[in-house]
Amino acid sequence: MLKVVLNLDEYRGCMLFALRMWYGGRKSTLDWRRTGRRDIGKYMSDHVQGKLAEVGFAKMLRDRYRISAEVDLEVRPGIQVVNETDIKMVTVGGERRRPRIKIDVKATTPRSKYLLVDSLEFQNRRYDAYVLVAVNLPKDHLVRFVAEKMGLPPDLRELITPLNTIDVNILGFAYRGDIETRGKLYKAGEWLVDPKNPKRKLVQLKVDNYGLLITELRTSDRDWDALVNKL
Repeated sequence: MLKVVLNLDEYRGCMLFALRMWYGGRKSTLDWRRTGRRDIGKYMSDHVQGKLAEVGFAKMLRDRYRISAEVDLEVRPGIQVVNETDIKMVTVGGERRRPRIKIDVKATTPRSKYLLVDSLEFQNRRYDAYVLVAVNLPKDHLVRFVAEKMGLPPDLRELITPLNTIDVNILGFAYRGDIETRGKLYKAGEWLVDPKNPKRKLVQLKVDNYGLLITELRTSDRDWDALVNKL
């Protein structure tokens, strides 16, 4: 597990991206994991969390490997897919170029037990590697971010802790071939169970997903070095 701490400027950039997507991107507000539509709070949290995961991965590349990786925060009207790979450009040894492989950075919560990839996405968008990042984003992150700017009365200031940093943990990664050979296709309606306690149900899937246990992800220094060398 690789730990990264993100600051408020990085959070703000991800939040502005999500706002632009909601108001100007015309991206669907349908929640493909659940029935119905997402309200702006759920939509914002989903997109902020996703971008924080990408920014966290890029920051790891910078701090650990001295590779400058650019995350795509641009929103184009009517866009359906923001970018075909989550890392837009890399600068290696002074050379700025496109990555040589396509990486999909997946955001999850600290309690997650699986890397999940929507089956249609897996079939239609062929990424070379999937990086799983746990984003420790408080449910009230938006409130905590603006709390100090709202002129809160003393009783609320005591209850609402300002948002200062966001911790992310890069849990590991899997190559596409890892998922094809060692992963499992979980069908819509199927329950994911706790691998340590199979009687404990975690979540019921709304769509088909390919899944791989987090414990089966590549996590060694040698694995990370090999992935980064492919960039």
